[in-house]
Amino acid sequence: MRNLGFFLFVILLCSSCGKELVSVEPDGFFADPRDSVVYPFADIGSQTWMMMNMQFETPKGSYIYDNDDRLLDDYGRLYTFDAAAKACPDSWHVPSDKEWKDLEIYLGMEINAADSVDWRRSGEVALALKNQSGWWSGGNGANTSKFSALPGGFRTIGGAFEIFGDLATYWSSTWSSEDQAWGRALIYYEVGVYRWKYDKREGYSVRCIHD
Repeated sequence: MRNLGFFLFVILLCSSCGKELVSVEPDGFFADPRDSVVYPFADIGSQTWMMMNMQFETPKGSYIYDNDDRLLDDYGRLYTFDAAAKACPDSWHVPSDKEWKDLEIYLGMEINAADSVDWRRSGEVALALKNQSGWWSGGNGANTSKFSALPGGFRTIGGAFEIFGDLATYWSSTWSSEDQAWGRALIYYEVGVYRWKYDKREGYSVRCIHD
């Protein structure tokens, strides 16, 4: 069902695997046939998530933070909502709002909290999602989930890049209105996960989940 790479092959391609993820033991690897980037993945409950943000360059609407190619391997690209829909390879997809909730509940968030908005601190789920290194301002997590979240910031509607090193942002595939969609955020000082409706023109990271 999954397209797994050989462990030795992945070591040889570790420059495409994100420097911050080297010490994390993945459950397997997937090589994107479109650009040959290798993504480690982790089984979290009944779900399988990539442990890195997507790097695939869509025809439009995908950006590297500050246009700095040195950041691509570790932090991936930032996508508008429309571009995000094209970011994941076959057999993977952008998680729905419900799939995000399922992840959060599995990691300890109360169901009522998962359905709410703003910072949801129940279960201190952000600590399980954040990588053990790579966060500024004392924001590292425990990464018990192997999700390995890194703070890649976001891109504003006007094209400015903001809050790199202290904030991680993610799209869901679920619309909340014609102009907005649900997303998630983690920030250095919070143990909770932020859930809100984001403008589809803004640029956020994409983390793919297996079909």
